[in-house]
Amino acid sequence: MNECILCVDDNAISLENTLQQISKLGYSTISATNGLEAVKLIYSKSKLLNDTYSSSSFFSYMDQTKSHKISLIFIEYNLPLMSGFDFSQAIRAMKPTISTILIIVLTALPIEEIRNKCIDSGINDYLAKPLKTEELEKVLTKWIGKN
Repeated sequence: MNECILCVDDNAISLENTLQQISKLGYSTISATNGLEAVKLIYSKSKLLNDTYSSSSFFSYMDQTKSHKISLIFIEYNLPLMSGFDFSQAIRAMKPTISTILIIVLTALPIEEIRNKCIDSGINDYLAKPLKTEELEKVLTKWIGKN
């Protein structure tokens, strides 16, 4: 099963740029436009994978879709409906296979206060926007290794 990165951003241009940069580095991506959508996506993907391993009837379906395990989430700091911090708390409250997914906040405000809030919220790391490919690659290698 391949690594997959979930990108969450309500700005379509920023989301597309992030997806393109990650794809160029060789990772599979999926996306959501807000925190609530991302939580639902993670939950449904987790349920599908669990159902797959408990029922052989899903194997051919899974071969066709080439399902990926979400290994890391990039989420915008300031989202409508559910902020990146609220999202991280929701994920950390879920069952262990989900609660341990790596979360990295993306922000245009790389200030010390946000860094500390990230650590206090169970967020693994943060990156300043606009993303630089070199920084993105460093963070991906640090947290999930070479793809």
